[in-house]
Amino acid sequence: MKNNKKTLILVRQQDNLMEKVLKYNFKDADFKMIPESYTPFDREDLAKEVNNNYETLILFGYYDQFNELISLISKKVKRKWIVDYSVAALSISYIYQNFVQLLEYQERGLVDTIASLQYSLYITFKDRMKYLVLDYNEKTNVKKEDRVGILNLDWDIMANFYNEISGVAQSKIKKARILNAIDATKAFSTDFNVEIEVEKDLEKLIYGNKVNLDIKFSDIQTIPFLMSMDAGIPCIIGNSDILDNSELYDYLIVKSDDDVEEIKDKINNSIDNVDKIMKIYKKWRIDYQNKSKKTIEEFMK
Repeated sequence: MKNNKKTLILVRQQDNLMEKVLKYNFKDADFKMIPESYTPFDREDLAKEVNNNYETLILFGYYDQFNELISLISKKVKRKWIVDYSVAALSISYIYQNFVQLLEYQERGLVDTIASLQYSLYITFKDRMKYLVLDYNEKTNVKKEDRVGILNLDWDIMANFYNEISGVAQSKIKKARILNAIDATKAFSTDFNVEIEVEKDLEKLIYGNKVNLDIKFSDIQTIPFLMSMDAGIPCIIGNSDILDNSELYDYLIVKSDDDVEEIKDKINNSIDNVDKIMKIYKKWRIDYQNKSKKTIEEFMK
């Protein structure tokens, strides 16, 4: 019996947050989480399932299991691939190689549509891909404690974690909640008199803070930004296009990712002006939702 749902979305097993996000945006689709341990037999069975039951297959992220699967999918099935890194990330050799291979899949007819969640990658390769804006809104009501949440990892080369900690040290709040932590980070924080609390789950980390930081040089994480702002917690981010032409730009964008003084000022200013920031955000959010709907419709054509 043919499946009534015409679209199947494949997500890596460890991408729990993105599974929720994709289900929020593609409510009529089926989902399957793909583990690293998939065997050739597993992939053959999955390919048969896709070819016999679905009109569209969507792959999220770049994953070796997807590379092994894509050649088994019938060309009668629309094959769409979503990537989530910026053009700056192509300076990292393995990401560049993965992206070139994906473009090759497109040239060989193994992939019909490539979509980017990052505007910088889309605008650079807009003749080869579409732009996709994903939405997400999770209702939460938690008490906000006097601490700053830092949403990127201390080893992330796309971020300047230690300047974020330094900004916290100079701000009104001397306490930070962070993702994991190497010993050097703990020692650095102690030297700067910043009390740190470690949280292993990004979703839990986002909530309960006075302000969040996700100050990256590139690859701005839109979903954590939305989750933070929707919860009434200002989220300060790196110099990104996401807030272009918005009053939020001056409040939430750090123009120089290396400027500790600017990070400190943004933290203090966000705390002092949280009501004004959220009032502006509500208007911005409506425009974002409309943009998301439009790009998803275009992607699914």
